[in-house]
Amino acid sequence: MFHVKQLKMNNYKHVLTTKDFLVTGDKFDVSKNLKTGILETHPKPSHHDLYKYYDSKDYISHSQKPSSFFSFCYRQIRAISTKRKLKICSSQLKTRSLKNKARVLDVGCGTGYFLLKCLEKGWFVKGTENNKNARNTLPPEVSKHVYEGLEPLKQQSEKFDIITMWHSLEHLYDLTSAISDLKRLLRPNGTIIVACPNHKSFDAVFYKENWAAYDVPRHLWHFDKKSMRDLFLTQRVFLKKTIPMNWDSFFVSILSEKILRNTFPFFRGLFIGLISNLRAKYSGEYSSLIYVLKKNLK
Repeated sequence: MFHVKQLKMNNYKHVLTTKDFLVTGDKFDVSKNLKTGILETHPKPSHHDLYKYYDSKDYISHSQKPSSFFSFCYRQIRAISTKRKLKICSSQLKTRSLKNKARVLDVGCGTGYFLLKCLEKGWFVKGTENNKNARNTLPPEVSKHVYEGLEPLKQQSEKFDIITMWHSLEHLYDLTSAISDLKRLLRPNGTIIVACPNHKSFDAVFYKENWAAYDVPRHLWHFDKKSMRDLFLTQRVFLKKTIPMNWDSFFVSILSEKILRNTFPFFRGLFIGLISNLRAKYSGEYSSLIYVLKKNLK
């Protein structure tokens, strides 16, 4: 038994040790899978235990009410970034009929803000969200289109033009089966759009174990551009381009400053976020990236 466990751990390289700063204070290792290149959170909580790590009123993406100046700012930025997300989605729809009546699946839709804006465009929408607190805050017009997981959708014949994962891929428990399912739910010329933190960004390197975007153990996986491309290649889904998410460096840096309990975290975070974006103009390593992926090479 020891030999088998040791053999398995030889496939990993320890990167850092951090902890759950939001709820429990539990410590976790972030280790690189030498086969896939993906950084993984260890130990990986069981399905049954994961829910407790989301049980916090400070988990902004699962809350509708602005409880602080920072969360108020988050919602203003969310409105701006959602317009950009919709523009990115529209750019992938090649015909006028698709642009008017696209079918969109949002995996990990949170409180449903993106889906609500899709509905306002006249698009047909579906969503998944496994967090009960987030589902309970869904707008009525969105909630009827949202499922707890992908299983009900797999049993239907419906296919989608756009499948989005806005900072949700890193939360999925089984990456391989999830991507396989998403590929089957995608129309032949459809597009998968994924947004994820990038652990090779300047702010990630600067804050190290205090980088808020590690967010263990809610984030089970941690990606860079190569590991993301290679992950989808295993399912023959091809990376077409990456798009920077400039706001994320500021948001994540401010949260990281709060973790460190530094004075003036808002202004210090803005400064580090600005440096991260300026460096990324040359390196391409932005704090978060949007990945545009398709089932074919054309």
